[in-house]
Amino acid sequence: MDYLNYGKSNPLEQLSQEPKTEKTTENIISDQDDEFVLDDFSFGDLVNKTTPPKTYSSTRKGWKSGDDYVANIPDNIKKSQNQLLPLFPIPLVICQYPNNYDKELEWIRNHEVERQNVQESSICNRQSKESFILDKPELVNIREFIQYQVNGYVSKIMGSTNELVITQSWLNKNKKGEYHHDHTHPNSIISGVWYPQIDETLPPIIFTKKNIRDVNFSIREFNSYNCSLYKLSLKMGELVLFPSNLSHNVPKNNSDKERISLSFNTWCKGNMGNIESLTYLPLDRCV
Repeated sequence: MDYLNYGKSNPLEQLSQEPKTEKTTENIISDQDDEFVLDDFSFGDLVNKTTPPKTYSSTRKGWKSGDDYVANIPDNIKKSQNQLLPLFPIPLVICQYPNNYDKELEWIRNHEVERQNVQESSICNRQSKESFILDKPELVNIREFIQYQVNGYVSKIMGSTNELVITQSWLNKNKKGEYHHDHTHPNSIISGVWYPQIDETLPPIIFTKKNIRDVNFSIREFNSYNCSLYKLSLKMGELVLFPSNLSHNVPKNNSDKERISLSFNTWCKGNMGNIESLTYLPLDRCV
């Protein structure tokens, strides 16, 4: 099957091809710069400086050169330096909620989800009628955590001074036999899903590549450059943030346990863009 299955581990750490380190419950985004070290989050000339691409040699672990398939390769070619540039990477971030949330979980489990998500006459899953669920006082701590992580995503990853605010938010519940169709989140910039109830027996979230080439190689080993599906399992209390135009779905739940998630969208607060580059969007004129 054409996907990457990283299980419970953080896929961002897998891409670095460095020796594995023990995963901690610390947030990927924080005020401490030394916690945010992944090379794939170098966005080039953000402050009038250029970050050089990561350099690999033909003998470095994780880099397969052509000498696996061609005999009698000259030594000067074997010793040549190769550069791997992750061009236009899609930033996906996983954050662990650091506090106990037993009270919030009990409230979420008891909260009715009467809205049926119907696609092509088929009931996919059930959603809350309230589409501003994070405005509920019972979830004030969860909202604060999510907003903090969204702020870090915009500032540290996107290198932007804009502020995003949470717009709509809702609960999703998938009992046995239910699923969530492939979709994106229109009219949103960064979307996210927080998982109050999930485990390894429940279906993961699957992200799908938008621009799929019409050429198929014979793949020896799938990686982030040749896969079209990305299967991501998550733990209780984890939050995943991603661009809203990234397609995703949830397979059918074959477990007797109920899968519960909280989804949300965001939008920019205040004006957007730049006057000089003719991309300025004065939102105060649009109301």
